[in-house]
Amino acid sequence: MLPNALQVVTRAIRERRCLAIHFDGQRDVRVVEPHAVYSDEQDRLVLDAYQIRGYSEASRPTPFWRPFPLGQITTISLLKEHFAPRVREGFSSQRPKYRRGLVVVVDGGGSGIPPLPEEARRTGDAQRGRW
Repeated sequence: MLPNALQVVTRAIRERRCLAIHFDGQRDVRVVEPHAVYSDEQDRLVLDAYQIRGYSEASRPTPFWRPFPLGQITTISLLKEHFAPRVREGFSSQRPKYRRGLVVVVDGGGSGIPPLPEEARRTGDAQRGRW
C-alpha cells in the first residue's frame, strides 16, 4: 500500500472530496467518490467508492459502485471536486460487508458498526489491535 494512501482517502471521505486513483498496469485514471474504508474477509483494507469517470477494465459505463483494495492503488490524488453521499444510489453504512470493521465512513447517518481499533487505523493493518 502507498505510504499515505489511507491518510489521503480518510481526508477525502471526511471532506467529501473526489479522488483520482490509478492501478499499476492500467492505462487510465479513475475518478471516484470515496464513501468508506473497511476490512474485508482477508483483513485487507478496501475503499468502497462510486466511480464517476475514467477507466474500467470491463468497459463498464460510469457511474457505478466498486470496491478498490487499498494495497493495489499505485497513485492517488485528492481532487478539489466535492460530492454528496450517494444514498439514493445505494450507499448504506449498514451493509454486511462493513461488519468486520469500518476504518472511516462518509457522513450520512450512524453506522452502528464498531470502528477498527486506533492501531489498525494508524498503521493500515486491519489485524493489528484487533479487538
